[in-house]
Amino acid sequence: MKLYSNPASPFARKARIIVRELNLTKVVEEVNVDTRSQSDEVRKLNPLGKIPVLVLNDGSTIIDSRVICEYLNETGGGKFFPGMSIWREVSGRWKAMTLQALGDGICDAAVASIYESRRPPEQQSPAALEKYGKAITTSLEVLAPANFAKTITIGEIAVACALGYLDFRLPQLTWRENHPKLRDWYEIFAQYPSMKDTWPAALS
Repeated sequence: MKLYSNPASPFARKARIIVRELNLTKVVEEVNVDTRSQSDEVRKLNPLGKIPVLVLNDGSTIIDSRVICEYLNETGGGKFFPGMSIWREVSGRWKAMTLQALGDGICDAAVASIYESRRPPEQQSPAALEKYGKAITTSLEVLAPANFAKTITIGEIAVACALGYLDFRLPQLTWRENHPKLRDWYEIFAQYPSMKDTWPAALS
């Protein structure tokens, strides 16, 4: 299999972490692509022109980080996606998926904010920047380590990737000072080898 990604992408990072945690590095080849300069190449794999993209051995493709992560989890026999149970009305699955959606939403807002800020000053939308900033800050306010699962799920991975992306692209944000408990949780989580090995970096 081939995983098309970018070392700066927080969405691709989720998949790259699962690859390492489930010892899939020998069966999943990571291919770094720059969606800005190689948009046509990426669009051949994903009509949306987005990464990550997972190309299976039969040539078929899987798109969207959430779908890819679940596929890798099943392929590697992982437990990052809690299963449903006919014996329990409540399982951790929906909590994990919702937490993943929140982490991904922070990344969506951060990426949009960065793109907007890179436009010429006269073309930037203060309203849009305020909207993206508010999405990030309000999302951080509802995140509390006490609500995280004791056994790591895709939700915790997504949140960690989001926080790492904020450190990488928006270091001017004071999320650490405003959320000390979340900071302490993240600093421990960030010590996992898979987290260190996938720290975001600009693609050269």
